[in-house]
Amino acid sequence: MLFVIRNTDHTTTNYLKAFIAGEKALSSTEVMHRYQISSTTSISSSKATLIKNNILENKAGEISFQDPIYAY
Repeated sequence: MLFVIRNTDHTTTNYLKAFIAGEKALSSTEVMHRYQISSTTSISSSKATLIKNNILENKAGEISFQDPIYAY
């Protein structure tokens, strides 16, 4: 995950932390506050960036790590 953190912005890193923590309602006010995510647009952008960079994948609407090693 060090590579990912060094090459992403603060919001994307925080989105990734929430995702790794198993947060289900990433766009809830509580989760966004806890992980300092500013908006639902930021969540969408972060997710798209991580998918584009082959960190996450979207299979049938289910977001997961492309390589499970990224979770560690």
